[in-house]
Amino acid sequence: MIIKASELIKEHEQIERELIELDTIINSPLINYPNLNHVMKKIKFIWDNHEEKEEFFFMTLYKKGFTIPVKKITFEHGKLKRDMNLITSAINSGSEFKTKEALKKDGANLINQIRKHIDDENWIFYALPKNL
Repeated sequence: MIIKASELIKEHEQIERELIELDTIINSPLINYPNLNHVMKKIKFIWDNHEEKEEFFFMTLYKKGFTIPVKKITFEHGKLKRDMNLITSAINSGSEFKTKEALKKDGANLINQIRKHIDDENWIFYALPKNL
C-alpha cells in the first residue's frame, strides 16, 4: 500500500469542510436532523478510512527511523472515534434534549480535538522531506 502525505492532507481538508458544517448545525437554533445525520455519517466514513491510512503511514515512517509519536496518534484516533460515537448515540436516542446536549458539549469538543489533531499531524507532514 502506498500512501502519500499529500493524500492525507487532502483528507484533512475534507474533514475540515465537514467540521465547518457540523459547527453550523451545532450553532443553529433548530436542529436539521437529516443534515446532521448526513454530516456525522460523512465524518465517520472519512475518518474511519483516514485513520487507517494514517496509522499505516506513520508506522512506516517510524520503522524507517523517523521520530513519530505513533502511540499518541493512535490513542487520539481511538478517543476521537469514541467521542463521535457519543454524538451518534445521542442522535439515535431520538431525544432532542440528549442530541442538543451532546452537540453542545461533545460536538464542540470533538471539533476542537479533531482540529488540534489535524494541526499536529500536518506539522509532521510539512516537516517531512519532499521525496517521501
